[in-house]
Amino acid sequence: MKNIKLLMVAALALATLNSCKDTIDDFDAPAFATFGADAVVVSLPDGAQETKEITIFTANKTGSDRVIDIVVTEDTDADAASYSVPSSVTIPANSNEAKFNIDFTSVNLDLTTEKKLVLRMVQKDGLSVGADLVIPMSQSCPDGETKAKLTLTFDDWPEEAAWRILDSTGAVVMASSDPLAYNVYTDLTGTLDFVNCLPNGTYTFQAFDGYGDGGTGYVLEANGVTLINLSGNYGGSYSASFTL
Repeated sequence: MKNIKLLMVAALALATLNSCKDTIDDFDAPAFATFGADAVVVSLPDGAQETKEITIFTANKTGSDRVIDIVVTEDTDADAASYSVPSSVTIPANSNEAKFNIDFTSVNLDLTTEKKLVLRMVQKDGLSVGADLVIPMSQSCPDGETKAKLTLTFDDWPEEAAWRILDSTGAVVMASSDPLAYNVYTDLTGTLDFVNCLPNGTYTFQAFDGYGDGGTGYVLEANGVTLINLSGNYGGSYSASFTL
């Protein structure tokens, strides 16, 4: 008889715990929401459009829908016309995940400098939120073209520097000046970047030094690859071909 009573008490305790499982999940798990960990990067040709899907996760599930407000923060420097963000997202009942779309348009994006869209979930009573979502935005090149970036690092005599890039026909596509001349960079210091979209093909880079001893450094990059890295004493001129 004693053993039967013990079994009945154990069964009753188990049944009670199982019946409370949903409410225990609701109350014990922290009410915390965060953006998905996947990096979101936007790079669009001029005038192009793109839609990105963003995921929000919560640490718990509840038996009713939850609405989380989303704001664009003051850290955003992208043009407001270049994105369309919903004001809120709904986590469905009995779920810990929701998705929403952001529509992007290439408006006032830059080939040289990244801009950014920064989103924040609004914290409120009973809900903590994770870090802001930072989305880098930049202009990319049309199909069949590659973004070429040339960085100049000046020595103490920047006025002696001149350079140009020629296409396979010998036409100038980028240059310090056209026609070529010295004294373009007089009194400049530090570095200077030039970025342009060039049709895929073969090109010639030429650097010139007015005094004949080189000095100003040149780094040409495309698609994360360094094509030319020139520095030191390269004399009065330097020439090298590269392919995009």
